[in-house]
Amino acid sequence: MAEANNFLPLMLDLSGRKIVIFGGGSVGERKAELFCGCADTIVVSLDFSERLQELEASGQIRLSRLDLTAADDSELRKIISGAFLVIPATSSSDLNRKITDIAGESDILINQVDALGSVVIPSVIKRGDLVIGISTLGHSPAVSKYTRRQIEGVITPAYSDMIRLQDELRSYLKLNVKEQKKRKALLWKVLESKSVWNGFSESYEKAAKEAYSIISGNLE
Repeated sequence: MAEANNFLPLMLDLSGRKIVIFGGGSVGERKAELFCGCADTIVVSLDFSERLQELEASGQIRLSRLDLTAADDSELRKIISGAFLVIPATSSSDLNRKITDIAGESDILINQVDALGSVVIPSVIKRGDLVIGISTLGHSPAVSKYTRRQIEGVITPAYSDMIRLQDELRSYLKLNVKEQKKRKALLWKVLESKSVWNGFSESYEKAAKEAYSIISGNLE
């Protein structure tokens, strides 16, 4: 059994990776929506939610129709073969356990919806290039949801603009300031500037103008 102390949050490039989700209901739908934009996502079930069918119609996922209650081990192994991650998300605990055991034979990563598997999928907040994952490792979904709401109230869309601006400024400073320590200090002056943050509420250009003014005023 996996132990909480052994988990480490990572950002993975899932391009071209095969993700297999078993179950076409609300849980499978939620998992598919998370992975459809970054991986080869396959959902296996006899029936599928309307949203899953929409995702297939738009080419974002693939649906594989199969009566999982009647499928034998060889059929399940064939579906799982080559997968990077398997997610058993059916309404049957026994079936989920069976899928978990088969995937475990091949050391495939497993996200269990009703237990702590080898992979825990966090609640994700995205603001452009800012990605935040929140997890209680299955101990309290309510606390995870509460934490997400708290963070979403603080991390405004301006954070995405600031990331863009900081990236732009880093390139500019590398060409104009030789000392790395000085570049870092200037970036932090911009980051902590209320006038720059307030500028984003008007436009990116307004904030950028404020930022370059700060930098020019601190260059020797």
